[in-house]
Amino acid sequence: MLENIEIDYFNSNDSDIEKIAKLYCMTFLTDNILLEDKENAVKNIRKHTGYEGFIGLKCKDAKGKLIGFAYGYTSLSKQFYREKIANQLSDDKIDFWLADCFEFVELAVNHSYKRLGVASKLHDELLANTNCGTAVLTTAIKNKPALNLYRKKGWEVIKKDAPIISKDNLQVIMGKLLNGNHFNFPEQYKYKNET
Repeated sequence: MLENIEIDYFNSNDSDIEKIAKLYCMTFLTDNILLEDKENAVKNIRKHTGYEGFIGLKCKDAKGKLIGFAYGYTSLSKQFYREKIANQLSDDKIDFWLADCFEFVELAVNHSYKRLGVASKLHDELLANTNCGTAVLTTAIKNKPALNLYRKKGWEVIKKDAPIISKDNLQVIMGKLLNGNHFNFPEQYKYKNET
């Protein structure tokens, strides 16, 4: 299956940006996608394409159908979500994880193509294209498939039950060492279950 897919870069003017936004909505919102939802997704994705270090990848099947995408960018002070993450971390974790960091922002795969290695391939290609020393991401605490994928890919939990945007939507903050950083995570930078 993977030999029949094509991964390519995308930017703000990409001909597939509307399809990327629709897949975003289908993955992260409800089944009843409103036009406003899709327009907001396009606007947000286009905004992110202008961030420093942006890397966007789209994946198509052999027939040219968009089946997945992933993107991220360099994590910098004053960025909205980066500050939300930083607010959840101690100063030493901020220094370690966010000083030279790539934010792995989105990864979505069409439901019909899940569990075929598409997400894994997008993940690997995206991280192979950054020069940052670390990467961070957030995902819902109940998103077991994503948590399993990221753990298999070497991500560590930095903080669990983090109210990044709201207390009603708790997230897990995860981190990964990149670009040949193969030493073990220092214990003080890992999540510790205080219960």
